Amino acid sequence: MEKEKYTLTLTGEGNSVTVENLTMNGNNFVSESEVDLSSLPDVFTLTAKDSNGNVVESHENAKLVQQVKYDWDGGKYYLAFCPVSQLELDQKAQDSKIQFIAMMADIDVEEA
Repeated sequence: MEKEKYTLTLTGEGNSVTVENLTMNGNNFVSESEVDLSSLPDVFTLTAKDSNGNVVESHENAKLVQQVKYDWDGGKYYLAFCPVSQLELDQKAQDSKIQFIAMMADIDVEEA
């Protein structure tokens, strides 16, 4: 029996990556080759569709948890994503503001 195929569309900051012909193993999307996500920001929009075009997973704010190559599964790459909470987004924005203020005041935040 052929496994269901999925298509991921990842979009953020004007960049978009589409990955086709993925399968699922648990909560991981599985690719035959490594997926280049270097053009995406840390937080992006994720939409996963099945082979019929039905949306099976969607997150306005998601992040890559890991991309791991497993030799025991023929060298396939397992991709795990998770949603990003509003609290995480707020903390990231606050950290960015603190870093900016520290830079403007010539303060090394790592030492303070």
